[in-house]
Amino acid sequence: MSAVEVVIDGGSASITLTREKAHNAMSPDLVEGLQSAVEKVTDAGCRVVTVRGRGRALSAGADLPHLLGLGDDRDAVAAYIAEIGAALDAIEAAPFVSVCIVDGYGVAGGCELMLACDLVVASTEARIGDRHMEYGMIPGAGGSVRLPRALPAALARRLLYTGEIVDGATAAAMGLVGWCVEPGELESTVGGIVARLMRHSPSALAGVKRMYADGLAAPYREALAAEQRTVVDHLTGNPDAREGLAAFAGKRAPNFQGAR
Repeated sequence: MSAVEVVIDGGSASITLTREKAHNAMSPDLVEGLQSAVEKVTDAGCRVVTVRGRGRALSAGADLPHLLGLGDDRDAVAAYIAEIGAALDAIEAAPFVSVCIVDGYGVAGGCELMLACDLVVASTEARIGDRHMEYGMIPGAGGSVRLPRALPAALARRLLYTGEIVDGATAAAMGLVGWCVEPGELESTVGGIVARLMRHSPSALAGVKRMYADGLAAPYREALAAEQRTVVDHLTGNPDAREGLAAFAGKRAPNFQGAR
């Protein structure tokens, strides 16, 4: 059985890590499957993609037995870590909006996977943390870079330095996840979020994701100027923008191209 399952449903899709017995640890085949899944849903033109793990974990992170087996082979270790990083970078850079679902453990590399996604929905049963310090290790798939961008400095240092695990409600209070709900409400909440995203203009949804990333990377004033240039191009050359304005004027729901 594949370590990653992909289901495509029109403009949306789901990516599920399926190494349930290993808590979805990132073995080489799982990492390869994740890369392939991102390519598959991108090629299919999916605009919204959920990412989750089967069983009690999103992911427990790196496959420690595999890592132990590499020993002190620097090239092999470097290649393995680079493959994990490349898979998470691909999710972050993908044109679709990724919605990560955490209903159990999202620790170490699992937390890094979560941080690479655009939106996060956690249940109150979620247990989230960087966790590397507990085993004498340090982040290698973006944890030390993305956590400080996701949280205030004091909270990012708290999770990185202590290896602490927090529950879903605490993660939401920190601002680490966007939603925290009871386990029984998780599927309906995710379904509602996906449906809301899917009714948006496909070009606007992809565009605002690019603007968000570009704005974080650019100096403040440059980002503001780039936003103005981008919105002028959008308003004067995008059919969905014209449709949105017409719908507002006509007091009706917009009918965006490609929206479902």
